[in-house]
Amino acid sequence: MVRIGAHVSSSKSLDLVFDRAKEIGAETVQFFLNSPRSWSKKERSDEEVKNFLNKKNLFHIYPVVVHASYLYNLASSDETLRRKSIEGVVKDLRFCDILEIDYYVIHPGKAKGQEEKIAIENIKSSLDSIFSIYTPKKTTFLLETLSGQKGEIGKTTYEIKELLSVLPENKSGVCVDTCHIFSAGYRINTEDGFEAYKSEFDSLLGLERIKVVHCNDSKTPFNSRKDRHQHIGEGSIGIKGFELFLTDEFFGNLPYIIETPKENNYDVINIERLRRIVEKSTCVRSSEG
Repeated sequence: MVRIGAHVSSSKSLDLVFDRAKEIGAETVQFFLNSPRSWSKKERSDEEVKNFLNKKNLFHIYPVVVHASYLYNLASSDETLRRKSIEGVVKDLRFCDILEIDYYVIHPGKAKGQEEKIAIENIKSSLDSIFSIYTPKKTTFLLETLSGQKGEIGKTTYEIKELLSVLPENKSGVCVDTCHIFSAGYRINTEDGFEAYKSEFDSLLGLERIKVVHCNDSKTPFNSRKDRHQHIGEGSIGIKGFELFLTDEFFGNLPYIIETPKENNYDVINIERLRRIVEKSTCVRSSEG
């Protein structure tokens, strides 16, 4: 059964992510452990961890997803930056296990002037190092599909497959971002395009490797290689694309997390738009039955 939620702020105290999720009617939630644009990591007290775990059990908002820092670059040619990124991810994964986080999502990395094949090898080496140092016990490690802007690696299913080849299958998977794959050249807002993407992914990795969907419309046109999120139904993907995902036999049973612009009451509006698609589909199936 599909669960629909959002990325929320974790400011002040981590346990407040559940309160913020409940306020907007979210059934699943994603957040940052720390500021995504700072290397500093806030020390968390035992009391804060206890409050988080208590609310996690009380609120029944799941799965719970942590998004990695935007500063990490596992592809970097700068050994200092790459080592710092590896250490940051390891520290995150250790803490995710303590918090009993379901999924940890990370952008694979950016080539930044390197040949892409070298960047890919750097990421694979970084991932191997991470799992050699620490293999998460409760948290599944997810690589996010990217749009391909500024040398991003992970813009195609072939690249994702190559990167995942170094990770244990039972501890890793994929987070599909609708805005990113549309911007990367997958025309997921037409039936033929959606089925083509689904077929490619299934043949290369198996659909079961997809664990979470980042549900975002796109401010930029198809194949733009830009990462610009828009409100559901107000961008280039349009409602049709989300109907294809949410009513699909496989994709219709995944958790959906919106990362749309934080404007006014739009988290509630976007969640409701997605729920209406699901409800409409359910009504149609009931009438046909």
